[in-house]
Amino acid sequence: MHVLRHAYDTHLRGHLPVPPKAGAVHLQDPHLTGARLVRSHFGTHGSVDHGPLPPETDLSALVARQQERFEAHTEPARWPVHAHDPPALAPALHAAGFVPGPERSVLVAELADIPSVHLAAEERFRENDRVTSNAVRQLAAASGPHRRSLVEHESDGITFEHRTLALVHQAQVRAASWAVLRTGTPFVVLEGMTAPHPEFLWEWAHRAGTVRPKSGWWVWDQAQARLMAAEVDPKAQPDLHEMLLNSGFHEITTVRTHTWSPTGAPATSRPVTELLDDPEHDDIWDRFTSRFFFAPSTTLFPGIVEPAASVTWPLHRADEDPEHRTELDRTVRQGLAASVPAGESLYALDWQHIGHRYDPRRVGGPEQPRNPAFAFPNGDYYINLTKDLRLGTFGHPWEEGPHGQGTLCVFGTELLARVEDHLTRLLGAPIRRSGRPVG
Repeated sequence: MHVLRHAYDTHLRGHLPVPPKAGAVHLQDPHLTGARLVRSHFGTHGSVDHGPLPPETDLSALVARQQERFEAHTEPARWPVHAHDPPALAPALHAAGFVPGPERSVLVAELADIPSVHLAAEERFRENDRVTSNAVRQLAAASGPHRRSLVEHESDGITFEHRTLALVHQAQVRAASWAVLRTGTPFVVLEGMTAPHPEFLWEWAHRAGTVRPKSGWWVWDQAQARLMAAEVDPKAQPDLHEMLLNSGFHEITTVRTHTWSPTGAPATSRPVTELLDDPEHDDIWDRFTSRFFFAPSTTLFPGIVEPAASVTWPLHRADEDPEHRTELDRTVRQGLAASVPAGESLYALDWQHIGHRYDPRRVGGPEQPRNPAFAFPNGDYYINLTKDLRLGTFGHPWEEGPHGQGTLCVFGTELLARVEDHLTRLLGAPIRRSGRPVG
């Protein structure tokens, strides 16, 4: 048990997510020495994760520093405290207004010790998709508590490390489980399971284990995972707790999550949401294609029917000078943010890739996620839009302008009023206005 707990403390606690989760910022406390502490800002809430703290740590000052930043972002905070953390940590949190939650068991298993379990007749695993997603979400919402909710798991973005499986019997979804491969560590973390099915444990071990046949999930296939971690409330989920103990897991410690709420109302959505295989992404692409007659081609230009109140520039200057490219992106981002009222989201689309919906006032600043909008079409179409398509930009990577390095069309009266003069100084004279050649 000591070896498993040491591995858990070393690899999972204070783990800095790289790349960051969608719409999140992960920061380390520079004042803490001798331990790792990661403070995460999700826009809707925040969390603290750290390894074992040195005995000499000023716990009151440590708590105050994190709490100050959560207050600045109006984010409710979560702070897990393990049984083997310094005894004074929980009182320090209580003194700062944190409230402890139920105690949960922390369990770890070696993947090689998880017993094989075969699916029953007419049962199969199906990765969560449009067919199973509604049923999976209903099962997740009606079960738990989970180590990490399915809503947060999905909000973390589209990564190869995050997976959700549905256990399907004929056409009915019986149960679901979601897990994450912690890249760079020997761990798979079981985030949630809607009902105690040991088949899920074997499947996760099969997907990630170094001694098992490979699965077809290429990131998991390259993993060197040897361990699986889970958390469960024995009082709320006694059957799941017993199933884990009977499947090779060992209880290595316990943990309580302490929570705190700031003054003011927190945001209800993250600053950035990733979009790909979902109706919202399809909808805005369909409407953009229909409205502007978007026709992707490396030989037919300009790629869209450019609307009235639009200006198109060649991009050879930005292509030749990285500083021009940076300034181009900055100018467009600032113009977009200034052209929409507070609370209106923008869309940053990348043809055949992940898109983003984002709040332009909650990105790009200190302790904020990066702005996902790019104006320079670096090898693909980059598009920035309001939901109603009234203003935005269209970057064409292949249009043969005077120098053959692509073009940028900016449309919408409000946006042009803010960026046209600056873009002309930066990029040179435009080649079209309202779709018509200049001169």
